[in-house]
Amino acid sequence: MTHGAIRFLVYALLGIVIGLLVALLDWVTVEVALHAVLGAPLWVQMVLPPLGLTAVTAILRFWPGVGSKTSDAYVESFHSGTGAEAKTLLPKLLASFATIGSGGAVGMEGPAVLTGATIGQTLGERLPKVLGERPKLVLLVAGAAAGVSAVFKAPATGVLFAIESPYRRDISRHGLIPALIASAASYLTFVWFFDAEPLLRFDPTEVDLQDEIVASVSIGLLAGLIARLLAKGFHYAKELSVEHRFAVRLPVAAVTMASSLWIANSLVEKPLTLGLGTEIAAELVRDNSVTLGVIVVLFILRALVTGVTLGVGGVGGVFIPLVVQGLLLGRAVELIVGAESTGLYPVIGLAAVLGAAYRTPLAAIMFVAETTGRAEFVIPALIATAISQSLMGEDSVSAGQRSERQGQLERRLIEPASVVMLDDLGVIDPDLTLLEIIDQYGDRGESFAVPVGCPEYLGLMVLHDLASAMLEHGPDATARVAMRELPSVAADAPAIDAARLMNEHDTAAIAVVDDKNCPIGVISTTSLAGLKSVDLGPTTS
Repeated sequence: MTHGAIRFLVYALLGIVIGLLVALLDWVTVEVALHAVLGAPLWVQMVLPPLGLTAVTAILRFWPGVGSKTSDAYVESFHSGTGAEAKTLLPKLLASFATIGSGGAVGMEGPAVLTGATIGQTLGERLPKVLGERPKLVLLVAGAAAGVSAVFKAPATGVLFAIESPYRRDISRHGLIPALIASAASYLTFVWFFDAEPLLRFDPTEVDLQDEIVASVSIGLLAGLIARLLAKGFHYAKELSVEHRFAVRLPVAAVTMASSLWIANSLVEKPLTLGLGTEIAAELVRDNSVTLGVIVVLFILRALVTGVTLGVGGVGGVFIPLVVQGLLLGRAVELIVGAESTGLYPVIGLAAVLGAAYRTPLAAIMFVAETTGRAEFVIPALIATAISQSLMGEDSVSAGQRSERQGQLERRLIEPASVVMLDDLGVIDPDLTLLEIIDQYGDRGESFAVPVGCPEYLGLMVLHDLASAMLEHGPDATARVAMRELPSVAADAPAIDAARLMNEHDTAAIAVVDDKNCPIGVISTTSLAGLKSVDLGPTTS
């Protein structure tokens, strides 16, 4: 079997495995647990989400350091190789089951993407070079695509989401063919167990061209502003989960969830604030008896409940919450302009809010085509999404996204100094003599400078200065006399800060210190470029 055939087989098998796992996750979490909650009495629905979030906290405390990131973990792994590690998969899946299965207002795409990305990355780490360059990254992308493909029954959306979501203004060039194959295999596997019915179904109707233009422009403008608010609100909610104790967050969340559910149930007799909410939202935006005021209240309640779910530490995605917000926004605009209820406005609202907030316009448009059955709405959705995207600035619901692809030096400049530094140089005692320094460091080629001072940083000993220092001060002079009093950079500061200091002080090296000002390494011009063993020759003072 040729290398090409082996690769295609690996991609297909990856998709099949992920399709099976996502089908199992979806069945257990949504079909069994969440549907049981949706069919329970109102008082049970009020109690279960806070209990589920309590279970999430217990799970994540049992596995310290795991965190609650799902889709963001994929983005982090794409850029840094860490985030979607195999050891974190089980606790995060248990936490997502506790969150969504109990009625938390987040989406299944989070655990689906995490499952696909983790399996893909882990498999890539263990496969031979027959898979070509960067198998870990390629299978990471293919796995994420397969996860989205299965959970939404939308294979093209899965591919586009996987290559768009790492960047705000760019797409990845890695893993397109593997993602296509894995996504198709995952979709076919998933629909083998579940039907292939689109996630959201809107019956076909005739739409006037004027309505399409009004919907595209009005919703595009409004969706851009709403998407920015949602992105900022969701980030703020996640920060609360770190800044405030669980004993404070849980009662607030419990009251908010219970009261929001009671209000929603009183208004439309449906638990829109529980769980995924897509089917209920799609039903409500087609119901002509639901007034504008009710739609606006439901929009606010749903956003609020998603925020408190994230704020208590709930584990799940925000793709589906954005879909629900977009549907409700589109219906609100439809009622404001008095347009005929055709599904046009809700579908365009879905695409515009989702594409802008997640910075994945192509995936949002394809999601409309694949999951609503309304391919004729793609053109107005494209226009609305382009408008909403232009209003987002640097905002996004995904914290780990980068603006665009960068070269190696650009990437290294934004890495923490601790990643770019040389960390095996040791530290020179300030009272060490110049002869002793030559004995210890004279034959080292990996760096021309070593930090001086322990436990507190004092300066940098440039090895090329040793000869002139011995002539001037004698061989018994100490490092304290010969060192250069150069500033340092913190370990967690971006490496570009070190580059600025090098330029300001006309030096080719800067020390890196920890939070106690103890030197832990050195950044040089060569280590910035990734060339850690090149000697630049003497520096200028």
